Amino acid sequence: METVINGVTLLSDVTTKNETARRNIDVIIEFFSLYLKDKERFYSLWVDEEPEVLTPFVTGDVAVLHVGGHVGWEAVKGFWDPIHDDMHGTFDWFIDEIIPGEDPDVIITRSHSNVDVQADGIWGGKHVKYNGRYVQFFRFVDGKVKSFEEYYDTAQLNAAYGT
Repeated sequence: METVINGVTLLSDVTTKNETARRNIDVIIEFFSLYLKDKERFYSLWVDEEPEVLTPFVTGDVAVLHVGGHVGWEAVKGFWDPIHDDMHGTFDWFIDEIIPGEDPDVIITRSHSNVDVQADGIWGGKHVKYNGRYVQFFRFVDGKVKSFEEYYDTAQLNAAYGT
């Protein structure tokens, strides 16, 4: 099964019957659809107070991400702004599997991306092209993203980024 929604390709069926989980999954699809496209709408998907981005296993060698935890709007925007403002090109998302947790406000995704961007600003003006694989944990409060936690192959990104 392959379905494209707002430019995001879903490669599996969504199996939950829980309405809260279903609404949160719709937010996840919109989250991915807004990459490099609409930063203000992207930020509107997040909670007002203390949003959080977690990127464990970050090292000094991987791109320019040297911090694994970003808490609060200043830190979260410090993480996302360079992606939205300084990357230009293709960043297509494919959701391989959506795994709702027992708690409908916790959703796990297995995904992959097709990235071909010019990365300016803090990225150093490099051309970055790779196919990434990820596991992401989304946590929601009242239908808004409270936290986004992402695991990916840092060696693959570093090889593509060429730091």
